[in-house]
Amino acid sequence: MIKLLILAVTLVTASECSRILAILPLGSASHKNIITPLAESLGQRGHQVTVASLHAGSANASRSFTDLVAADAWNSIKKVTGEFDVFKMREASGGKNVNSQVMKKVLHHLPEYCDAFLRDPGVQDAWRTKPDLILLPAFMNECGLALVHKFKVPFMYVTTSGLTPWTADLLGNPEHPAYVPNQYLPYGDHMNLWERTLNTVVRFISPYLRNRLVLSRLDGVVQRFLKDPFVSLSEVEKNVSLVLVNSHYSLGYPRPLLPNVVEVGGMHCRNPRPIQDVELKHFLDSSPVPVVFFSLGSSIRSDQLPADLRNALVSAFARLPYRILWKWEGAPIAGLSSNVLTRAWLPQQDVLGHEKVRAFLTHGGLLSMQEAIYHNVPMVGIPLMSDQHLNVRQVVNLGIGRELTLETMNSHSIMEAITAVIENQSYRDQVKIRSALFKDQETPSLDRAVYWTEHVLRHGGAQHLRSAAANMSIHQYMMIDVIAVLTLAAVVLLFCLKWLLKFVYIALLFALKKASIKLQKSIKGHLHIE
Repeated sequence: MIKLLILAVTLVTASECSRILAILPLGSASHKNIITPLAESLGQRGHQVTVASLHAGSANASRSFTDLVAADAWNSIKKVTGEFDVFKMREASGGKNVNSQVMKKVLHHLPEYCDAFLRDPGVQDAWRTKPDLILLPAFMNECGLALVHKFKVPFMYVTTSGLTPWTADLLGNPEHPAYVPNQYLPYGDHMNLWERTLNTVVRFISPYLRNRLVLSRLDGVVQRFLKDPFVSLSEVEKNVSLVLVNSHYSLGYPRPLLPNVVEVGGMHCRNPRPIQDVELKHFLDSSPVPVVFFSLGSSIRSDQLPADLRNALVSAFARLPYRILWKWEGAPIAGLSSNVLTRAWLPQQDVLGHEKVRAFLTHGGLLSMQEAIYHNVPMVGIPLMSDQHLNVRQVVNLGIGRELTLETMNSHSIMEAITAVIENQSYRDQVKIRSALFKDQETPSLDRAVYWTEHVLRHGGAQHLRSAAANMSIHQYMMIDVIAVLTLAAVVLLFCLKWLLKFVYIALLFALKKASIKLQKSIKGHLHIE
């Protein structure tokens, strides 16, 4: 009894005042926004939390964690990639999707980005104290595995979107391509033959490509930095304890998940707080008509909009019978109608949670989509890059919004889409249904993320949650060896059956021939007697 008490006290103490390090070597400010609520909650529970990233936290953020900023690395990245302007990139590519351009540029310079982050003076404090646990985004942030290797401590992945095939494979989580659509393909969970075929190809080839294009190219950077020629990031990440996934089945599709794959989609969502901006508060509170909120997120600036699109928006806003709240970062817009209020920064969740806000004109980022659904606001999506096209397509499929494309967007289409989502009650009804499903969870997403983080701390990892499938080779996991054995057994059985039938057939022929000869002799003998 005393031993059990001592063990219990030890486990509790192990999760109290632990040192937790979150590393984000790459990504936008929105990626940090996923980690921030978890870091704040863990800090408020007494843990010593440090977040090292490229971006400084908001001035309004809690100070319950230490914020390390790799400012020099961020400047180096901007020098290599140039000013991030999705509209200029589209124009330079002849109007094509910019995802391939962005991915090519990032992959090409990924080793440089990693080296700059690891050596940045702003994050050197992360190397001085051994943490008890490391948190790391699951894609394009594998550079952070250098600290996992250095400190030899448990680590967890936190996905900024859904569960990727390679992350699922690390834990042996089922990823059946017949009904689990790849998050980068525009498919649902009911696919036709062609879609299932392509989904299967992408499902199995993407982990290989990621290993070749990301992990193997970062190995050399980490080996040189740590002065250890034997570092293998693909081996390091096999020790991942648990994955927190920024998704929820109510906004996607049901799928099987192991105990060490935990959905925490929407853990950044919260109830609205009182708006401190007096003019903004009055603009919303006093509105006699619905309010439309327009924002392109934290990475894309509205003042980068091409003149024709900006003019189309200004014209549409002037003709709409609603008030418009526009996140606009540039100089004042000439000729802007009086029903429009602009701000360079807006408390998005406080605005979305206001009772007068009835539509959200958005770029379709995953966090913005989750926040809009959480606060019961239908959307009009203008997808620009990354996963935004798939997110907006899902919004349309769920019946909670409309889509506008840059190619066909004009003043009339903007007015029509916004008017539809405000005046057509079906959009409001459907978003209420999705919001109710999104919120109806056994525990709040953030509480669940905190619990499982402390669970890993208490037990020094989560090997007890690890499926045997994680250590199986592909031929074992797909039961190719079993199929081969059964096929061979079937062939042997058929061969034996064929041999047996042939033997019976020959024996039967021999018996018939022998009987025939005996009969002939009997007949001849009978005739001779007569």
